[in-house]
This record gives sequence, C-alpha cells and structure tokens, in this order.
Amino acid sequence: MKSRILSALTVLVVAGIFFNSCAKDTMEAETFGEIDGFVIDGETEEGLETVNITTTPATNAIFTENDGSFNITNIPTGNYTIQARKTDYNSSSVSVAVREGEAATAFISMSPDEEEPDSTVSMNDFEAGITSWFNDVDGDTTHVEINYRVGNNSDSGGISSYEVYFQVETDSGVSFYFDVAGDDLQAGQNRSGNFRGYIRNNEATEITINDVWISD
Repeated sequence: MKSRILSALTVLVVAGIFFNSCAKDTMEAETFGEIDGFVIDGETEEGLETVNITTTPATNAIFTENDGSFNITNIPTGNYTIQARKTDYNSSSVSVAVREGEAATAFISMSPDEEEPDSTVSMNDFEAGITSWFNDVDGDTTHVEINYRVGNNSDSGGISSYEVYFQVETDSGVSFYFDVAGDDLQAGQNRSGNFRGYIRNNEATEITINDVWISD
C-alpha cells in the first residue's frame, strides 16, 4: 500500500514539474508582428518617397518606396511610435499597436515646411561622409563597423541636431538601413564617429549615405 502511495506521489510531482515548465516556456515566448505604412503630402495627398522612417522603441531605420509605402517586418509585439522625416517637410509621427501575426497600419500625413530658410545655415552647410568600414564576421553572425565624419561648413550658424542615414548593400542582395544622430555642431566644426550594425549572416559589399537631416 505504501509503495502505491509513493508511486502516485511521484507521478504527481513529475506532472507538476512538466506543466510548470510548459507554462514558463509559454510565458517567455516572444511574439512578432509587422507594420505596413503609407506617407503622403498633406497638401497634394500624393505618396512621398524617400521619407526617413524610424520607430520608438527602435527597430530598423528605413525609407519609403516611390509610392510612399513602407513595411517593417518581424518586430516584437507592443506599442510603437513611428517618426517620419524628410527635407523641406515638417516631421510627423503616429502611434500603432503591433499584435502577434498581424500587420498594424500606419498612415502619416506630412505638411511642407513653409518657414523662411535660415540665412546662416542650410542643408548645403552640413557635410557627412564615410571614412572607412569593414565586416566583422563571427561564425554565422556579421556586424559591419562604419566610421564616418560630419561637419558644419557654415561661417556663423550652428546646427542644434542632425541625423545621418546609411544604406548597407550585402552579398545576398539584402539591404540594411541604419541611422546615427548628434547634437550641437558649431560653425566650422568637424566631428568623427563610428557605429556597429548587425547584418545577420550577410557580408557588406557597399555602404552609402542615403540622406541627412538637420535642425538649427
């Protein structure tokens, strides 16, 4: 009789550990969705191409297609704020909720910047360039190390903040997009920087600066 009771207790204990483990795995499983978006000119209602798209929390920095559309895939579920920036337009943002296995829709309207251009600093005064880069391969994982330089060629106007957008072409044909930001670039000042971008198991073949954005 005691043997039967001990056997039954053993089965219950093992079953409890199994179900507890399953519940833990279920709780810790990360879920993913995506964002489908569209950016238009608020006056003409036409799609805007090459708009800089970033998110908070951060995902990928991308650009809109020729028709103003964009797509961010395979991102963790949750709430995101999407920022849209383009030269000669006022920045705009919207918030979306990404749910498991679904595509959240983001519709962004941008109004042209009608403010008078600054007489002391302009986009032509801001310079950005890539000084060097290399692939850092570790097994099946690759990071690209990029060194860059920015400068303010204005004689008197300061740049309060700036962003530089990079496009990385790889040997598999897949493109990756990254962006860096900085503050307080004074007239005549140059600054060097570097960053490390994850490009999965690809290797970079070409890196270009796709666009820049400044605020005085």
